Amino acid sequence: MGMVAPRRMVSPGPIADGFVRARGFIVGIIGPVGSGKTMAALQKGLRLAAQQKGVAREDGVIVRKARIGVIRESYPSLQSTTLKSWFRIVPEAEGTFSWKAPFTHKFTKILRREGNRRDGRVLEVLDCEFEFRAIGDLSVEEACRGWEVNAVIIDEADLQPESLVPFLTGRVGRFSDLDPSLVVDPQIILSMNMPDIENHIYTLLFDESSEALGLTAEEAEILQSTLGDRKLIEKFVQPGGREPDAENLHNLPGGRGYYVLQVAANRATPGYVDRMVDNKPVPIQHGQAVNAGFAYTAHVRPCQWDPRRKLIVGVDQGLFAAAVALQRDWDNSIRTLAECVNTTKGARGQTQLLKVGPTAFAKRVKRMLAENFPDITPDMIRVVADPAAFAAKDRQDNEHDWLLAFQKELGLKVHKAKTNSAGLRNQAIWTAQDVRDGYAVDPGCKHLIKAHSGGYRYQKAETKTGEVRANPEIADTIYTHVADAEQYAALEGAHVIGDLRGKERRRRPVKNDSDFDVHAGVH
Repeated sequence: MGMVAPRRMVSPGPIADGFVRARGFIVGIIGPVGSGKTMAALQKGLRLAAQQKGVAREDGVIVRKARIGVIRESYPSLQSTTLKSWFRIVPEAEGTFSWKAPFTHKFTKILRREGNRRDGRVLEVLDCEFEFRAIGDLSVEEACRGWEVNAVIIDEADLQPESLVPFLTGRVGRFSDLDPSLVVDPQIILSMNMPDIENHIYTLLFDESSEALGLTAEEAEILQSTLGDRKLIEKFVQPGGREPDAENLHNLPGGRGYYVLQVAANRATPGYVDRMVDNKPVPIQHGQAVNAGFAYTAHVRPCQWDPRRKLIVGVDQGLFAAAVALQRDWDNSIRTLAECVNTTKGARGQTQLLKVGPTAFAKRVKRMLAENFPDITPDMIRVVADPAAFAAKDRQDNEHDWLLAFQKELGLKVHKAKTNSAGLRNQAIWTAQDVRDGYAVDPGCKHLIKAHSGGYRYQKAETKTGEVRANPEIADTIYTHVADAEQYAALEGAHVIGDLRGKERRRRPVKNDSDFDVHAGVH
């Protein structure tokens, strides 16, 4: 093995570090362009290789063996991007690299020396092989046939076939020339820019539940027993390039200017800026997101129910009803705690809404309340709904009748929301999301998070004549209902409507009606 100059690798940042250390079976990192995702994924693969169990040679040296796979859509993509990053970690001249497809890189690394001295006797070595494959015009099965690896790294995972990850679950952790008991933490490692909310990888990483994966309760229990202390799926979302804690700026030309330049050059394509710079999952092919101020890294985190404060449940009634439970914090900030949405998966795996009657939906809302807010009593809850449902009892869509049946089964009075003005309703959410720590939504509200991430959006603003609409309308999507429900709840609270309308709060004068003379001083 020839001498190779040591290389100093500077970490992109804490999110990337957490991703590198994560032990989940499927682990993904999502970040803006230039955030060090590919480097982190490759380093993770090398780190995992060094963690495999070893076998002692006759001379007492512990030898750890590993084979790591890397896959992309084409060999040109591997050469132009992935391998350029890889050679910064392990140079082409180190060991033996074969440019015959699939590309292979075999090398040996010294892991430990006696006394941790450079001249100390070698105690542990890694015998490693990285194999780089491309799918090209092959099927996933043809491209991955015969792979027996400790882990597979899928670079630009959102651009790869939907069947790739499912197929690879049966290929990692297998070896024909290695004792299976020596394999440690087989993994599927994903790196990508933020995918749109309909992408199969978004569904895999962000809808991480047994229900989303189609498991029964018994199967979920078996799964947990198989995984032990590992998680099935872990995701790491890096901050956007314009956020204060953006990662990898120290490794980018111009630092933060790297992103400012892209924003300036792509004003005509805001979808690019949303995904590639700000790391927002906005679907470019549709209109712009209504809640453009939403940022996953800033707004999604576990939210705790405070029994001392009123729980507000907003309801958007109808055949595709939705409900959202939230609270206003001590500083009037919004904490969205739970959602009730009736969804299913279509034949192609896409999310679809289920029609539901008022009685059935009320039962689901009661279950949501019981599961998320134990021991809550009726006096601690206020339920509000679209004021339009209270306005006319003879409407053709019978919303008033729906509301009465829902209220009867729920066992709680349903109040009229303070307004149905779209401007005020949206402004309630925008104002909260624009204020530092003014808005948070629990990770369990997956459908609502998708709504904020671009599912709740304007219709395409451009007309057939090429002109742009002055007042774009909000598109009617499967995410509109849950967003509306949250808005109705967000309108509740002291001074909310007045503040949104810019009215100055009236302050009552303080009146001293005691005999104490505040100006007399202390004797």
